[in-house]
Amino acid sequence: MLIDALPIWDIRPGFFQDGKTVAIDKALESALEIVLSDLSPTLNPTVEDSEWSNFPGQVTALLLDAEGKSGGSGVYVMTDQPRIEQIVSLADQVQEWAVEALWSRGLGAVWPECRLHPDSHPLHARVSDKGRAVWVCPTQNQVIAEVGSLHSNERGGN
Repeated sequence: MLIDALPIWDIRPGFFQDGKTVAIDKALESALEIVLSDLSPTLNPTVEDSEWSNFPGQVTALLLDAEGKSGGSGVYVMTDQPRIEQIVSLADQVQEWAVEALWSRGLGAVWPECRLHPDSHPLHARVSDKGRAVWVCPTQNQVIAEVGSLHSNERGGN
């Protein structure tokens, strides 16, 4: 179920390493594109195609710190999950990678930061009542943004 190698510009500039091409599963690639668009330019991981699991229906890759300051982290989606659940699951995994990458650079290790409570706690990814992948303030249970739109002016509703 791997798609043909994708050039860097087909996804997002800087998304893959130095113009190299990778072969990555389509379900994983599309969910990664959404989740990684929420990362600030400070965090621009290298995505490496890696089959680190033999679990049936699990497609995998590695996120690596482009600056080499932190280790890699395996990410995956289950091909039998609904797309929205794949995005939320991947958002949780990318969040773990981002916190580690920020900490290794000596930066505040809260990502994504809650806009309602700065310097306090991260947002949590979940499926909203309307069936969307959203970032939620865990203390007020309020939707802050849809996953993939943290850097836009869009605000999610519940």
